Amino acid sequence: MIFPCWRGSYKSSKNQIIIYLKNEQMKKTTLLIFNFVFISFIYSQHNINSLIGLWQAEQVDVTSMYHDTYRFAKNGSFTFKPDEYNGLNRIISINGIYRISGDTLFLMPKFTKEIKGGYPVRSENTTISDTWEIVGGVLKTIICNKKVEQSAIIKFSQKSQCLFIDKRIFYKIN
Repeated sequence: MIFPCWRGSYKSSKNQIIIYLKNEQMKKTTLLIFNFVFISFIYSQHNINSLIGLWQAEQVDVTSMYHDTYRFAKNGSFTFKPDEYNGLNRIISINGIYRISGDTLFLMPKFTKEIKGGYPVRSENTTISDTWEIVGGVLKTIICNKKVEQSAIIKFSQKSQCLFIDKRIFYKIN
């Protein structure tokens, strides 16, 4: 049997052909794995780039206060702020890191910003808590003693500039 090589051809044995075929299979397998990893990386980068920015729940319009929002940064950090219309919220924000794998968003809170102390009063602003709010409190940063990674299914809609996080709609507002 004649077997092609860099400098012409040579007669090969059965063992040389088997080694050649195994090397070719290994090359194909390696190339297939490399392509899969590369495409996964590009897809993940596309999702991360699409995610960067400020996202508000339920509506695209911003009024005097925000509804639930997520801010995702290029450096892999996120901030979640609960609805500002609830004047009784003691948690002002949840801050941490995120990553994406396929259609899954992983969030790991590192710290919260919370109001400590203070007292409830009837507010001049209308809130969802019957116009009550907490005043006179101090904003504190509370480190999360137990860091637990949370996951959510995400889906992007480039057409309407919206994001679904576990089927809840968020609109990009910046």
